[in-house]
Amino acid sequence: MEKTKETRLYHSLVTIIPMVIIMFVSIVKFGASPQIPLVFGCMIAGLVAIWIGYTWEDILKGMIDGITNSLEAILILMLIGMLVGSWIASGTVPTLIYYGLKIVSPSIFLPATMLICLLVACAIGSWGTVGTIGIAFMGIGVALQIPAPLVAGTIISGAYMGEIVSPLSDATNLTSAVVNVDVFKIAKRILPGAIIGGVIALVMYAVVGMKYATGSGEEVQASIKPLLSSIAAGFHISPLTLIPLIVMVVCIALKLPALPAMLAGSLAGMIEAILYQGVSIGEMISFAYSGYVSQTGNEMIDKLLSAGGMEEMLDSISIIIIAMAFGGIMKETKQMDALVNPILTGVRTYGGMSTVTVLSGIFMNVILPDQYLGISMPGQMYGDEYDKRGYERVSLGAILLGGGAVTSPLIPWNTCGIYCMTILGVSATQYAPYAFFGFIVPVLTVMLGYGVTIKKKIKG
Repeated sequence: MEKTKETRLYHSLVTIIPMVIIMFVSIVKFGASPQIPLVFGCMIAGLVAIWIGYTWEDILKGMIDGITNSLEAILILMLIGMLVGSWIASGTVPTLIYYGLKIVSPSIFLPATMLICLLVACAIGSWGTVGTIGIAFMGIGVALQIPAPLVAGTIISGAYMGEIVSPLSDATNLTSAVVNVDVFKIAKRILPGAIIGGVIALVMYAVVGMKYATGSGEEVQASIKPLLSSIAAGFHISPLTLIPLIVMVVCIALKLPALPAMLAGSLAGMIEAILYQGVSIGEMISFAYSGYVSQTGNEMIDKLLSAGGMEEMLDSISIIIIAMAFGGIMKETKQMDALVNPILTGVRTYGGMSTVTVLSGIFMNVILPDQYLGISMPGQMYGDEYDKRGYERVSLGAILLGGGAVTSPLIPWNTCGIYCMTILGVSATQYAPYAFFGFIVPVLTVMLGYGVTIKKKIKG
């Protein structure tokens, strides 16, 4: 067969279709993590590249270039592990949870649940939130006779809002790596749309929750009291413990890059943990690497607050490295271009690009059922096209989060959907209609895209 060096659509499909099958079967049937299926995806992409006529040097260059683009995000993720470990040890995260739980009452149970899950997810991520404080709220909701699917949807809305607005989350840092933009800039760009979507969701939960606001405040407090007591017994709870958070907010306000800002927040947490919480220097070093280990005696709180550390981030880092290597091969051997060009035929406006990007994220969540791929694949597919059209990559980052990140738990066979269903004991088909934020944000993202298009036409 003659090697032409001209990559065509069928070459890309020969790579993508087997990868989709391997990924889908591995995750859905065998419950596997995405790393090994992604390795097979890299192998298939490399073999197809050789078939087209590329050399091993071309393939290796693509992988290295792809991974190189993710190195800053990888360093940030390592520092996030340090930061979370130190912020739990310092009492920062426990204090936020403690004060948040204080505001819960039957009349505002659903909005309060979303807000508290949002706060917790900003610190420990969506999965940690669903698997800890989310379980507690499920129990309280059942005691108040609120339908379990409604409570689960509320928890997921809060957790995934925190996932996309926090510069500490896996999703925002993966997006930063994919689009090669500072994570703080991406979090800042997504914030207006997320706030609008969050406010709409909160209002909807407040309205729906009025029907169930007949429970006893004493019953809620009785359910929460053991949690509050355990937190207070394990940590000094005080506004002073919020100093590490304030330090990082100041760093962001001063527009420091992500790495020094994260490092400053981590160091502030370590100092406070040692001086205020009585943690030894040796323990603090261990917490920064291996994560904090809570020993309050309350199983729920110990699970919630045993988190952080560089070690915890290694799973996410490995996925990012392999996903970026796969994207690098696809890009270097023009398979990405061959795949994208037919999709973008007829797309002329920013609104059209944002719509295609959002739909691609949702589609990838369905066929490559993992949130990481729902973000990384469209990001790598459309990055160059955004550059060619003069659209900012930070906008691409926000659109990826508004499409690929928030919809992943709504799909029953996606890794996020499987996790949430397993932990909360409610099927995705039952809770999805009540996960209002997951539906609102993609629609808002598309609407904002067309709003930008209209402005450009008026100015033009």
